[in-house]
Amino acid sequence: MYSKLGTVIAIIAAIFPFAVVIANLATTESAITAIVVIVIVAVFFTTLLIASRISIEPEAEMAASAPRAPAPPIEWNWDGINRQPGADAGDEAQSKAEH
Repeated sequence: MYSKLGTVIAIIAAIFPFAVVIANLATTESAITAIVVIVIVAVFFTTLLIASRISIEPEAEMAASAPRAPAPPIEWNWDGINRQPGADAGDEAQSKAEH
């Protein structure tokens, strides 16, 4: 179980370094620079808030469906001859004779 007080303390601890930087920027830099930094920090924490609320669960249809069939084997074609994995050497000789 989460403690609300612990959550508040964690949020304050996470915001504190950003608040110090913004306060320092507000005194030394122009207002536009401070506003841009504030917007960047606000977008960052908004993204974290949204990401913490999202839970990804598999869809009921996908979980209940049968597993998919495996993909077909890869054909190797290094020298113009299509080879299947595990093919005989005799098959290659016939393919070369046809070309």
